[in-house]
Amino acid sequence: MIAIAAPKSITALVAHSLVLAALWVCSGFSPAQAIEDDWQGVSRIVAIGDIHGDYQNYITVLKEAGVVNKRGKWAAGTTHVVQVGDIPDRGPDTLKIIEHLQKLEKQATKAGGYLHLLIGNHEYMNVSGDLRYVHPGEYEAFETRQSKKIRDNYYAYVVKTLESQRDNQAANDTAPAPLPVVDKAFKSDWYATHPLGFVEHRLAWQPGGEMANWVSQHNTVIRINDVLFLHGGLSADLLPLSMTDINEQIRAELRGEPVDGEPLGAASHSPLWYRGLARNSEPIERPVLDAVLEHFGAKMIVLGHTPDLNVITPRFDGEVVIIDTGISAYYGGHRASLLIEHGSASAIHGTNTQKLPKSSQEMLSYFESLAEQFPENPRVRAHIETLGKPTIQSDTDDLTTNERTERPATAGN
Repeated sequence: MIAIAAPKSITALVAHSLVLAALWVCSGFSPAQAIEDDWQGVSRIVAIGDIHGDYQNYITVLKEAGVVNKRGKWAAGTTHVVQVGDIPDRGPDTLKIIEHLQKLEKQATKAGGYLHLLIGNHEYMNVSGDLRYVHPGEYEAFETRQSKKIRDNYYAYVVKTLESQRDNQAANDTAPAPLPVVDKAFKSDWYATHPLGFVEHRLAWQPGGEMANWVSQHNTVIRINDVLFLHGGLSADLLPLSMTDINEQIRAELRGEPVDGEPLGAASHSPLWYRGLARNSEPIERPVLDAVLEHFGAKMIVLGHTPDLNVITPRFDGEVVIIDTGISAYYGGHRASLLIEHGSASAIHGTNTQKLPKSSQEMLSYFESLAEQFPENPRVRAHIETLGKPTIQSDTDDLTTNERTERPATAGN
């Protein structure tokens, strides 16, 4: 369990929860050197998609892919395992999953392997304070015997701050800003939206907190051999940047450091959010894909973020592979992973392993096989009907739902 010191007073709580980032910067912390983001000569790679707070399905996927043994310990030897982000939100087990991953990171290194944990939009959202999709269980996981006192102290600080703001408005004779009235209804609503564990969750996830620091030690996009791995996608807007440029900027934003221009992590073309490679019509998006592959020196891109078909989904004759299948129970618990061994890519669905198609001619038989394996999945059958009939897809595609079309908060969501 990640240890969080319980503040002993309102002042201490404020110092921790509201200006922690400033204290962290002033503490003498200096960012690490550029983190490696390119590995060559790797013979075996396993990649898994978005987890979203479901420990049971997460650990089962790792077992089915041979990454961990029955006791949940690293069993993959020198394999490079990639998790493409979105560990938190939607499910209650985020803290448990992260604690397990932190152990696996060390076990993998000791065995000569590597665990690559990439940054997704939900990691970024939690650090930046966008809590739209936090599961109540994620707050509960941070509860301690001190949680009630911590929450009460934080509420007292909020009330004191509101009173101070009113006094300043009166003293300066300025136009009053709309401030809430502190009454029983306000208190009741405030406590309802700040459950036990909320403050501790924010302490851990905000810039300078233990969760945020851990996330910011990872990459947004990496290349292993000739394959790029990331969460959302790469748009033409990113082509002037190198992998290291992208990784360093996202890390700087997660650390709360100033950056030139608008934050990349919250942009619609961000590698954490972009869905063009996953959803745009292939003929229209093909020039973007070709330019991206050439710019980054790759032959394939592996993505999470878009669980439309609930199966490992190749596009562009297998040059793009979407591995977010909706592992979490929130999305139906569709367990799968991607295996790349000696340059050959295969999809692992449960105990079934199937080579990925490398041409449009092979695509139909691949999805027909999945339709037989998952007859309860209407999305695969619908996709088969569209193969060979290219259409311009968008975020309002019939295969999507509101839950599957998240957008950055700055994009009007």
